[in-house]
Order: sequence, then C-alpha cells, then structure tokens
Amino acid sequence: MKRFLPLFALIAVVTVYAHQQKVTISAGFFTGKDYLDMTDTERRAYATGGINGMLVAPFFGAPEENVNWLKTCSAKMSDEQIAAILTRYIRDQPNQLDINLNVITFNAMRDACRKPNP
Repeated sequence: MKRFLPLFALIAVVTVYAHQQKVTISAGFFTGKDYLDMTDTERRAYATGGINGMLVAPFFGAPEENVNWLKTCSAKMSDEQIAAILTRYIRDQPNQLDINLNVITFNAMRDACRKPNP
C-alpha cells in the first residue's frame, strides 16, 4: 500500500491541474494608439462600452465577486471621467500604444480604482 501512495498523490495532482480553467484574452479591436487617434466622442463611447462589457462578465461565468470592485468604483463615474482615465494611462505609459485596448482598459481602471480618492 505504501508503494501506491506516491502514485495516488500524482494522480490527484494531475487531476486537479487538468481541471484548472485556462483563461485567454482575445486581442479585441483596438490598440492604445488607436484610442489616442479617436475623437473625444469616440473615446467616451469606447470607455462606456468597455466598462459595460466588463460588467457583464458574470453572464459568461465570471464570479460576481470578481467584478464588484469595478462596479463599485465606476458606479458614479461619467463617460468623460472613464475616458480621461484611459487617456492619461496611455499617455503616461507610452509602452501601451501597441497593447490591446481591452487589456489597457482593464489595467487603467484597476490602477485608478486602487488609488485613494483625493
């Protein structure tokens, strides 16, 4: 029986590892540079749509608690404020110009929501 214990442990580890969910993020439609090339109206529309898209993540199986921080943080923000957060984030970090805008949007909001309100 002791000889089989390592085998059982290996099977348990492999089974748990095999059932872990892999997450991949689609490239989306725009980059940081594309965003900076948009008009103010387009930026506000993109920002609003980006947040709305993230907030419906539970429809696709994301746990509600994973979205609560964004819901709480963005609840009283205007489209102009969200667009300003994105614009500032991209301009402050020029390495973001070629990054997928959906990822930038998430990172910019996460960063802004972590900062204490002045």
